[in-house]
Amino acid sequence: MANYDVVTRRDPPRFIWLFLGKVILLAITILVVWMVYAYLHAYRLDWLGFVYAKLTPVTTGLYTLVETYFPADVKYKIRGAITDDLGQRSIFLLLLTATVELALYSLFKLLKYVFGAR
Repeated sequence: MANYDVVTRRDPPRFIWLFLGKVILLAITILVVWMVYAYLHAYRLDWLGFVYAKLTPVTTGLYTLVETYFPADVKYKIRGAITDDLGQRSIFLLLLTATVELALYSLFKLLKYVFGAR
């Protein structure tokens, strides 16, 4: 009888690589958003003012939603989170983060496609 050595190939768990990729994407996204916001705050404050002015209806809509549909004890707690300044800044940063993450993810997928990686 022939003795056959069965070699099993062990691929690294796909989940770990996907998870590490998402962590790296998150770290780069945070860094880029921080740099863009710092640049806008330092050199283009008028651009931030313009964006905040455009986000005023969204903030007002959120405030109306809270005033209309939330119980009285919750209204007080939520009002502080959606004041004119904080609400607009938060919405802007969320939109900026989503845009940067989508751009970085798309760039990564494009590079992966161009260089033929699996």
